[in-house]
Order: sequence, then structure tokens, then C-alpha cells
Amino acid sequence: MDTFQWMKHLFETQYPDSSTRIQFGKGYTFAAPPTAPDQRVFRLYFKGFKYYVNTDGTLDITTNQYDDNLGALETFYQTHRLSQNFLYIHPAWGSVTVKFFKPLQVPKGIASGNGMVEDFTIDLMEQP
Repeated sequence: MDTFQWMKHLFETQYPDSSTRIQFGKGYTFAAPPTAPDQRVFRLYFKGFKYYVNTDGTLDITTNQYDDNLGALETFYQTHRLSQNFLYIHPAWGSVTVKFFKPLQVPKGIASGNGMVEDFTIDLMEQP
């Protein structure tokens, strides 16, 4: 299984509402325990990414491949899309099996940015 290698990002962990809650009278709420493991969503925040281009004008996916290379990241997405599992090394939880939760949205380029794009996010869903 491939590993997501782009580790220069901020992250947040979103837990689902995995309990069933019932509102009774007089302000009492009953919550049933979950019946399955939570599928956490990890939102990753990236900035400073750019496209690199070879001298012949083709996309370069090897320069700074796991640092800030948007072409390499986009190629990884195209390989896995929303259906293929891969590993994400979470700073607190270690190696977690995930899938892309939403399609990759490549942001606008920055004017005179030499291939750099605006900040963007990626959402990954845990696969328990």
C-alpha cells in the first residue's frame, strides 16, 4: 500500500457524530453508544505548493517530490482517486489507512508566482 508522503502541512481531526441521540421530555437526552468504529476525517492544510516544469516544458514530478511539488501530489491523487486506500502518517495516531474523502481541488495559480498556487486543503477519511 502506498504512503502519503507530503508531511509539510497543518492538520485537524474531525470526529463523526457516531451516536444515536433521542430527546426526551424535561431536557433529558439519551445517547446510544456507537455500533461501529468512528471514521475520522483528517483535513490537511497546504501552502507554498507549485508546479515544476522540465527544460523541455513537460511536468516535473521529481523535483522536491514530497516537499512542495503539486504535480507529484496531483499524480498521487490520480492514482488513488476516491477508491484506493493508502497510508497517512498522522502526527498523533501514527500510520492510518485512509482514502481521499473528496476530489482534489487544485487551487488558482498565483500571478507571477512561477507555478505556485494558492493555499489548499485535502480531506482524507479513515478506513477502519
